Amino acid sequence: MKIYLRFLGTLYFIGFLLHASDLFGLRLSFTKMDIIWKTWIVYLLIMDLVTSIGLWTQKSIGIACFLLVASSQLIAYTVFRKFFGDQTSLIVFHLLTVSVFFYFYRRQKHIG
Repeated sequence: MKIYLRFLGTLYFIGFLLHASDLFGLRLSFTKMDIIWKTWIVYLLIMDLVTSIGLWTQKSIGIACFLLVASSQLIAYTVFRKFFGDQTSLIVFHLLTVSVFFYFYRRQKHIG
């Protein structure tokens, strides 16, 4: 589980870097976004950083943030698909990472 949490921490740090590049207009044009998109990008920027640090350091706040970010993105990209567009790859990513997390979590509970 420790290795998986560090792996997730690395992925969420990459997410933080991607959202930071959005904020500075290096990937997406932040200045041209409407307020909902800007708020979403800033939320993900902050949460991805907190999540990555928490997961890397093996703190429970990292796991809680991971589950919060994953579920908020799943809700946003499925329920509000018309607004956020087709984000199938992110939906698959979050379903996969959460499923693997719970697999390791259940396995760890049965062993310990």
